Amino acid sequence: MRLVIVSNRLPVTVVMHDGNVELREAVGGLATAIKSFLRASDGGKALGFSEVLWVGWSGVKAEAETAEVKKRLREAGLVPVSLTGEEVNLFYEGFCNATLWPLFHGFTVYTVFEAKFWDAYVRVNQKFAEVVSSLTEPGDFVWVHDYHLMLLPAMLRDASPELAVGFFLHIPFPPAEIYQLLPPSWRAAMLDGVLGADLVGFHVHEYVNNFLRSVARFLGYRLEGGVVQVGRRRARVGAFPISVEFDFFHGAAERPEVKVQMEELRQRLRGLKVVFSIDRLDYTKGVLNRLRAWERFLKEHPEWRRRATFVLVVVPSRTGVAQYEVMRREIEREVGKINGEFGEVDWVPVVYISRFIPTETLLALYSTADVALITPLKDGMNLVAKEYVSSRRDCRGVLILSETAGAAQELLEALIVNPNDESGVAEAIHKALTMSEEEQCRRITRMQSRLRQHDVVKWAVDFIQAMAVAYADNKTAVEPVRRLEGEALKELVAQFAGARRRLVVLDYDGTLVPHYPYAYQAVPDPDLKRLLSDLAALPETYVAVVSGRGRDFLESWLGDLPIFLAAEHGAYIKEPGGGWAPLFPFDMQWKDAVRKIMEDFVALAPGSYIEEKTSSLAWHFRNVEPEIGEAAANRLVEALRDMVGGAGAAVLRGKKVVEVRPAGVNKGAAAKLLTERLTPDFLLVAGDDDTDEEMFKALPEAFSIKVGRGETAARYTTPSYRSLREVLRLLAEVKR
Repeated sequence: MRLVIVSNRLPVTVVMHDGNVELREAVGGLATAIKSFLRASDGGKALGFSEVLWVGWSGVKAEAETAEVKKRLREAGLVPVSLTGEEVNLFYEGFCNATLWPLFHGFTVYTVFEAKFWDAYVRVNQKFAEVVSSLTEPGDFVWVHDYHLMLLPAMLRDASPELAVGFFLHIPFPPAEIYQLLPPSWRAAMLDGVLGADLVGFHVHEYVNNFLRSVARFLGYRLEGGVVQVGRRRARVGAFPISVEFDFFHGAAERPEVKVQMEELRQRLRGLKVVFSIDRLDYTKGVLNRLRAWERFLKEHPEWRRRATFVLVVVPSRTGVAQYEVMRREIEREVGKINGEFGEVDWVPVVYISRFIPTETLLALYSTADVALITPLKDGMNLVAKEYVSSRRDCRGVLILSETAGAAQELLEALIVNPNDESGVAEAIHKALTMSEEEQCRRITRMQSRLRQHDVVKWAVDFIQAMAVAYADNKTAVEPVRRLEGEALKELVAQFAGARRRLVVLDYDGTLVPHYPYAYQAVPDPDLKRLLSDLAALPETYVAVVSGRGRDFLESWLGDLPIFLAAEHGAYIKEPGGGWAPLFPFDMQWKDAVRKIMEDFVALAPGSYIEEKTSSLAWHFRNVEPEIGEAAANRLVEALRDMVGGAGAAVLRGKKVVEVRPAGVNKGAAAKLLTERLTPDFLLVAGDDDTDEEMFKALPEAFSIKVGRGETAARYTTPSYRSLREVLRLLAEVKR
């Protein structure tokens, strides 16, 4: 059993010089966290792993990635995924950093929605899936990290169902109202992608709740106490706050190289109180807000001039991007303004460093700074805050922390501020600088106790153990997926080719076309119409589309094809070239009373609406807040069942819909009628939702195909409408 770590980047930097390849350890939260875990667990052996591999992009574009680079990486247990320069630009700089990063942090004004970015994101995730699948065997554990690879868990689940898959998001997951800004097909694919994992982890419960609300709202899956029911599988969702290697930081002040740096800092700063912060250059970090709060502090507390200085380290990020260059210039302008207004010949109010600083210098700053000013506008966790607290071996120091950082939910003894409250941050700086040593020690001690118990190793072990439990739960609860591929697909084509008479019965929405947010958008494309025509043109081959759609829609878009149509879940059937006829006579006297009740519920649940068909009424609540919609739907079903029980009608609870239709009318009855009328010796039935299960159950002899995930009575499954179209295209090319 192996552990495969998957992240966008490998934990090394590849340096090539004169044909020689050098691997340098990368500096970053994830790389540091995993390395700490591996050291503590004897390379994963303490948890039963025979080997640990790491999959990711090497940082070298495919055009320059030599065989020697790949060889050196493989020798180090690192497996590269080759990405071209165009893919890096569209996937990483594009969808990851121009779409997901700003959106997930709530900076909607910076968010870019480009179809070419999304297409690259899908392609790159598929590349990762192919590499991981080629390495793994059933029972291996795959731990996927971060927003770059949100499609990967489902791709791995489809390709290798027997893997244990975990996913961890290292940035915030936004509220459903912000996540909704993504185009519907993108947001659904990403949620489904993440839910391909056995275990989904976030830093804090706020992000867990945001994710679950989005799942309920946009996918309609059933939620039970942090567990999402995805067909027969269950995806567990929980909070696993990442942390730091406490002992490493706590012992830093005792290391000779750090002591040297600490002494140099003390000499240079000549007894000044030091307020310190370090950040990457990014709009989420709130550096300008921090500078303005420091300026206000100096204005309102002039007694601290010449007694305190602000050491601000901003590490360059995404150099060359216009937005970041503007931000850098604004920071430099603000620093110059403060130093020009308040500075003296022998005192600089802001010591500004715009470059990467060595680790020993950072550790020295952690150990000597009187105050750490950590005030991001939004941050998934913020490990700098935890590193500062862990480093304070002298039981001194005050942490000022933004309430919008995930760490604020753990480091409760910090001075918690709102980063947009300039006055509040200025007052927090004053309080920190005047805080007694006893209170400083009390606060630091409590936070250190918590960090010592919940360090980065515990984070990783807790996640992997929870993944093992979730995987075992799914392994016992779910039968192996019967994929329509390989020999099964060959058998289908062979049976179709050898049949005397064939009938192909197909659902429409979700089966032949994707699900759209509004019904009118799901019109058939020319390729689909041509495919259905080609199938129906084969000798003794009949094609039927059995849909919940009304007669007008099916007539308008598919009526010109030589196929059977069944509308309103089979209530009405139309032969090729003929007119519509009811499945059987049914009474519609219940409609007025049902409409009145549904209208009452439209008023109760804003965003819901009624769809009226000839034989049925449907109350849709996809656009209603999940909690309100589900509760209202339960009450509506109860009210309707009491009313129509003896009126020849049935109540159907579907995905985000409650429908009333004549009793006995269903897709299964319509498909069975077609079968009895045409007497085929080959029968194929395909569909994607609960209403199609009626066809699978009514025709157990059929070659039945479930499109997508979920519990099913079908004999086979295929991942999407696209893959089903490929199957149908193979059949259309069969020669008699």
